[in-house]
Amino acid sequence: MLNRVCSVLINLTVLSVLVIATVATGCSSGSGSTTGTNGGAISTGGTFSTGGTTSAGGSTGGGTTGGTSGGGTGGAGGSSNTGGTSGSTSPAPTTGLSLFFSDLTSGPNSGGQSGKGAYVTVFGNGFGDTQGASTVTIGGGTADNYPIWTKTKITFQLGGSAKTGAIVVHVVGNGDSNALPFTVRAGAIYFVTENGNDSNDGSFANPWKTIPKAKNAILAGDIAYLGKSAGDTLAQTVEDSSSPYRCALGMSTNDGTNSGTANAPKALVAYPGASVTIGVISGLERGILTPAITGTFDHWVISQLSIRGETEAIDLEGGAVDWRIVGNDISCPNGSGQSGCVTGGQGDNTAGLKFLGNVVHDAAASVTTITKYYHGIYFGSDHIELGWNTVRDGKTCRAIQFHDSGGPNEFDLVVHDNVIHGTVCDGLNFASVDPSQGAVIAYNNVIYDVGQGPDPSDGSSDYACIYVANITNQGSPGSGNVQLYNNTLYNCGSRSTGSSGAIALASGPVGIQMDDNLIVALTNEGYFSSDTGSSPKIIGSNNLLYGGGTLPSVLTSSVSDDPMFVATTSHDFHLTSTSPAVDHGKTTSATTDIDGNLRPQGSAFDIGAYELVK
Repeated sequence: MLNRVCSVLINLTVLSVLVIATVATGCSSGSGSTTGTNGGAISTGGTFSTGGTTSAGGSTGGGTTGGTSGGGTGGAGGSSNTGGTSGSTSPAPTTGLSLFFSDLTSGPNSGGQSGKGAYVTVFGNGFGDTQGASTVTIGGGTADNYPIWTKTKITFQLGGSAKTGAIVVHVVGNGDSNALPFTVRAGAIYFVTENGNDSNDGSFANPWKTIPKAKNAILAGDIAYLGKSAGDTLAQTVEDSSSPYRCALGMSTNDGTNSGTANAPKALVAYPGASVTIGVISGLERGILTPAITGTFDHWVISQLSIRGETEAIDLEGGAVDWRIVGNDISCPNGSGQSGCVTGGQGDNTAGLKFLGNVVHDAAASVTTITKYYHGIYFGSDHIELGWNTVRDGKTCRAIQFHDSGGPNEFDLVVHDNVIHGTVCDGLNFASVDPSQGAVIAYNNVIYDVGQGPDPSDGSSDYACIYVANITNQGSPGSGNVQLYNNTLYNCGSRSTGSSGAIALASGPVGIQMDDNLIVALTNEGYFSSDTGSSPKIIGSNNLLYGGGTLPSVLTSSVSDDPMFVATTSHDFHLTSTSPAVDHGKTTSATTDIDGNLRPQGSAFDIGAYELVK
């Protein structure tokens, strides 16, 4: 867990690295890190839900995912077989056809089950309810088979025709998607089942029995599928004896280094339709841990698992560079202390982290005493991307926080296309950041029902949808502006203290540039907290501000009318055709919306996270 400075009252969340990819048939998407003309990343946009997976062969399998999230966006839902709670229901996203990301970005096209190579899962929108005659190609070669095909998620096996190149989804009647890069390379494929044996060779015919065996045995470039048929259940809920640090799965190998490489990561992936649990909510502190010992634990893919912890479900405390954590269901209902349900070390400890399409839910939901130092997601490192996640329904102080108490201020952080709701203090807290060293950006996020209080037992806090805390614990203070654009913020700061509002900025050298954001304040709520600092000032234009009284003079070209959402009672923040947000934004780097729709659909960008499809 991170070292905490308890005298610091406000911590902040910084997220980085945004996604860009090649473009096919007029849609933009991809993966990687880049900055755009608005001082931030160019997004692929879009959110997804993985509820209700269906096998093309007629079998069903929800795997460890299921459910949709609020606001019409989100990630993986709860595990049906492991006690997880599913995401809250919401309207289906409105979109054409868009790929957002994949779990694996490389793998073998031979070996494994039937000699047909790796199973790859892509997430996006507009794939269709069933496969029908639709296909996926990889480098121009058609995938061999499709055990899962839903509107928002496809799992396919590469097969011998797959080549290095672009993953493209071809939907009958809806055209071709944008492209995601994929590399066909060498690597072994292994399997783990409840009835296996760790003395076996780990093949499909002779699988291993335990997840720690797979973690310890696979080499760089190898993939271990947890389960070997839809409906399999597998669990690792006792301490990992090969890494005995109060965790269910310690990523060291008998206290030694256990890393993949940049071009050949190691991967632990749920077999299509299997339910896999790592960790427990009581009696064992952590689910997955990279221990703070000599050695490195870099270049891993963790995909589509249910991960639990008493305090931390995922703790990247030791070296954990270039991890890809995708489509997992994560929860710590008994979490407390100076930590987070998902957390990591400081400095460049988790550089290159991509945390995509996960659901972090009910963190600290069962505690009776709320602390302002426990959060849903808490990182203190640079170079991080958090995209397409849902963080919801916890009694954490912050849903997402970035704060480095032991090193220089953070940078190269991108938080995009997330849904955040139901937390005590702030939805998103950028505490100790330095945008002058690299962009710090939040865009296409939907944040609602946060900052409701009550005050934590160890002192009051801020209560905002987005907070920039201007903290510096080590080194020089930051400078420049945090970039906020095309976010939708609703019901922020109902705690109604001087530290409550949709946006809060502490006095200090870092400011805020905000454009095309849509803010709705309810009774006794404000656009800015009343203690928002006057130096540097918040600047920006083309925001829609409704319900919070006098428009801030520091913002120009503001719109002040009712945004005319589809249905606030069901948290459907899509725009209706009569919304004043339509065509009244400015051009930003968010070239797609949270559903994956291209911007603009009309004469100009719409304001907020959603673009009205015309």
